[in-house]
Amino acid sequence: MPSKNLTSRFVESVKVEDRTDFWDEAVRGLVLRVSPTGRKVWNFVYRRESDGERCRLSIGKFPALTLEKARRKALDAVTAVSDGADPSGDRRARREAMTVEELAGLYIERYAKRNKRSWAEDERVLRVDVLPAIGRTKAVAVKRRDVLDIIDAKAEAGKLTQSTHILAVVRKMFGWAVDEDYLEVSPAVGIRPRAKAVKRDRVLSAAEVRAIWTALPDAPLRPITIDVFQLLFLTGQRSGEVCGMRRGEIDLDAALWTIPGERTKNGLTHVVPLSPAALVIVERALRRADEEAGAPLFSRTGEPIESNAIAKAAKLKLQILDERWTPHDIRRTVATMMGDIGILPHVVEAVLNHISGFRAGVAGVYNRTRYEPEKRRALDMWADHLDAIVTGRKAVVVPMVERTS
Repeated sequence: MPSKNLTSRFVESVKVEDRTDFWDEAVRGLVLRVSPTGRKVWNFVYRRESDGERCRLSIGKFPALTLEKARRKALDAVTAVSDGADPSGDRRARREAMTVEELAGLYIERYAKRNKRSWAEDERVLRVDVLPAIGRTKAVAVKRRDVLDIIDAKAEAGKLTQSTHILAVVRKMFGWAVDEDYLEVSPAVGIRPRAKAVKRDRVLSAAEVRAIWTALPDAPLRPITIDVFQLLFLTGQRSGEVCGMRRGEIDLDAALWTIPGERTKNGLTHVVPLSPAALVIVERALRRADEEAGAPLFSRTGEPIESNAIAKAAKLKLQILDERWTPHDIRRTVATMMGDIGILPHVVEAVLNHISGFRAGVAGVYNRTRYEPEKRRALDMWADHLDAIVTGRKAVVVPMVERTS
């Protein structure tokens, strides 16, 4: 076992053919364990005061835990051991006592909320589909069969897509628990989905759009939910973005809705021109909302309503068509129908905040500003066409042409 005065450069670049422990000369007991796969884990090795047994404590992975931070944690552990503590034994005891419900709470708070915009969906899946079955089970006692029982039950109920989604969330949670040293091994490793993920390509017909829109006023829905559905049709934006709309994002004078980067899928600020029809709905929502800039426009408890609530409303209260549909089908339909009325493909992409083709890269950054007038005209054209679909009148379609500079 080599001993070395570890440096940040060495830790970052070291590679091995066999698993190797590098003992730090600066802090006694600190060890960098390097695997041939490139995985690097910090350990603290010590002798337990009660019986002299040699113990190993995992304190973090590189690069998440730098050399400097690893040394600080190791020094804290040295102090604890000198005071008679047994860090490895304490962690083992906590691990063995933790239930799946407690692990799920840690996963949501320490990982999902910090790294996933869809964390609320993970929380819902765990709360509804996982915890009722194994929530009280000790996390270390969960077996592969327990996970299989959960996803198989959903699959056997004919809900193959949901079964696959549940497996993805469970696999992520237990994988995170292993990475964070809450578990030695994940019970979800190697489990295959019961069905392949199917990419939806549902596009609503004009008749289906008319049926949904005209059903909204009489459906058993809250006014704010109806407003969200109508804005989905009028703007083509994602359900989560519409649900999360806040007062400070709206410029009534300019008729603009600016979605900050932290709320968009690609992380880029997105400006959505509001057609007169969309503006009427937004103004109505503003009158209901609190006066603070951060106040959500569509709220029941002071927080924005969740996109899964809109999906649930569509499923339970608006399934009036012969074929099942979802709120995201609206966005796909808007994009398709915009093309049908002559709106140019790159303008449709700009409206949807898609980055592909020539809109990617440096050129795309400059083009984003260039297309603001086109986006406004496109959304105004689309609102007029949508009104024609809903009312049955004949729309006047004037195809867009490329603007020359």
